[in-house]
Amino acid sequence: MTAEDSATAMNSDPTVGSSTKVPEGVAGAPNEAALLALIERTGYTMVQENGQRKYGGPPPGWEGPHPQRGCEVFVGKIPRDVYEDELVPVFETVGRIYELRLMMDFDGKNRGYAFVMYCHKHEAKRAVRELNNYEIRPGRLLGVCCSVDNCRLFIGGI
Repeated sequence: MTAEDSATAMNSDPTVGSSTKVPEGVAGAPNEAALLALIERTGYTMVQENGQRKYGGPPPGWEGPHPQRGCEVFVGKIPRDVYEDELVPVFETVGRIYELRLMMDFDGKNRGYAFVMYCHKHEAKRAVRELNNYEIRPGRLLGVCCSVDNCRLFIGGI
């Protein structure tokens, strides 16, 4: 096969140049199909930047200001092979998600923690109450607690 033949074959491929664009951070992920199905089902966006993958923010049809303080929860002890396609359905059960930020390593695995911001404060409190120690996988429990604004910067080792 020559270079011309391969170029012709690529141009005749129906997926090349199609309107479906895979978001950066989702393309090449081991669970790419599941993430695309989640985006399609919910209508939320997903973008990867600064070591985190952001799902949502704001949700489709959102009008009004950013959610107030106290609407965000910290999620820890996440297994490193669990992603938004498994987390979102769990956290949707207690309220409408405004934004989910999953911290990511450069190798494409999560860093074991995330932040979930809900549209209302009572939803965040319900998430802490009902989803702390939730068994996401057999023997693997999530840790969910209220997120605190950390407005301090520590500089050490000078």
